[in-house]
Amino acid sequence: MATLLSPSKGYRLLRLRICNLLLIVSIAAAASVLQAHGGLPPRMQLGVDADNWSGQIANPTFESSLRQMQLDFISWHILPEEEADPKRLQAVVEFCRRNHWHYLFNTEIANYRRDESAFKHADGTYRYDVAETTLESLKDDPLFVGMVYDEADVVQSLLGMNDNKGKPIEPYLVDTRNLTASEAFLAVANKVAELTRRYAAYKKSIVFEMTFPDYPFAFARGGGLLAPKLLKENYNDLMYDVYRGAALEYRSSALWACVDLWFLDKFPFAGKYGPSDHTPEQLLETLEFAYSAGFDNVYIEQAKGLMDESYHLTEYGRKVIEFQHWREANAQGNWRTAPIQYYVRRFPDGYWGQSYSTFIPDHPYGSWESNPYRSEDVTWFGLLHQLSGGTIPIDADTWNAQRSPDFMTHPYQTMAGLPPMVIFDQYGTVPAHTKAKVFDLLPTTSKR
Repeated sequence: MATLLSPSKGYRLLRLRICNLLLIVSIAAAASVLQAHGGLPPRMQLGVDADNWSGQIANPTFESSLRQMQLDFISWHILPEEEADPKRLQAVVEFCRRNHWHYLFNTEIANYRRDESAFKHADGTYRYDVAETTLESLKDDPLFVGMVYDEADVVQSLLGMNDNKGKPIEPYLVDTRNLTASEAFLAVANKVAELTRRYAAYKKSIVFEMTFPDYPFAFARGGGLLAPKLLKENYNDLMYDVYRGAALEYRSSALWACVDLWFLDKFPFAGKYGPSDHTPEQLLETLEFAYSAGFDNVYIEQAKGLMDESYHLTEYGRKVIEFQHWREANAQGNWRTAPIQYYVRRFPDGYWGQSYSTFIPDHPYGSWESNPYRSEDVTWFGLLHQLSGGTIPIDADTWNAQRSPDFMTHPYQTMAGLPPMVIFDQYGTVPAHTKAKVFDLLPTTSKR
């Protein structure tokens, strides 16, 4: 593989801007061709992450602000106490029905509230599954889309590590501590398939909102829908390339995205932001990217940054309105048919730079066995470094690598400047007659 000298900062920024422009132009051109042949995808649906923990839905300004942003759906963070009280959950449902908003339930609360019997399962796993009675009561509601499992990739990778109270973290999906990385991959995929069947029985979907630029393949293999976190600590184009690849390989029916205003432990509550926060301009830039890239459903995390303490729109919320006007004059992309210049095949071992992490280990899918794919990771990072023109460091690819000298000294930027590419896992088959360049990073024993 050819090596590149690290470009100067000025050259890197110029190259990044050119790559961003070319990406949007190429995707828009592909969308124009599709439109001419009657093949445009459905209009991208835009939503927001919210909760009703302060009784917000009773406030007319809260409702008015949501309407001003012209949203299509809401992902509601819920508590088991809400689900146990039919009136509380029904109030949220009726709020959505009144406004013709689709809705989902996000059960992230189990990631932080440990040692609760409601989240413990007979197989030793620990997560918040909505009750059968709730699913039964809402199965015929066309506005109820399904569930969001939030950061399952993070919690599964923390399996066996101690939480902030010194207690070992239970498996989110399956106990993989004594499995190899490849065995853990399939075990996670099988558990996701089991959960997918559970919700499909009620005509509902499950969406996995995911943090890292590596893990989606096992979840897509199990039939889960993917929602990579854009913004957050990630390069948007890298997340798109990885998650688009997983969705293409496993023929997902839709590709979601969560535009997450959290950056490490920083969040612009009530629209107030400092030097380390994602800016309103970065939010707008990411929404435009998601639309141009062709994600089907995109939601913003979360309403607490889009509204102030009185529920009036903040600068972030006004950027959502600006985006809605912008997209009326611009072509929507399509992740299914967008150009591909490079294919990459590799085993997705979940490594993104944990050597520089403050608390997340290099445990593929929760496996405590030694990671046999670390040598291939070196090649993978080298390729990312080369294709991004030196923007992505040679040993990490996300700001979650907090101790990385590169990321410690480099402010967040939305794009790495990668060319159009997709990543497949060890089971992926590159089209036989593709004109794209193929990088096969699988060890010989893993190739099919």
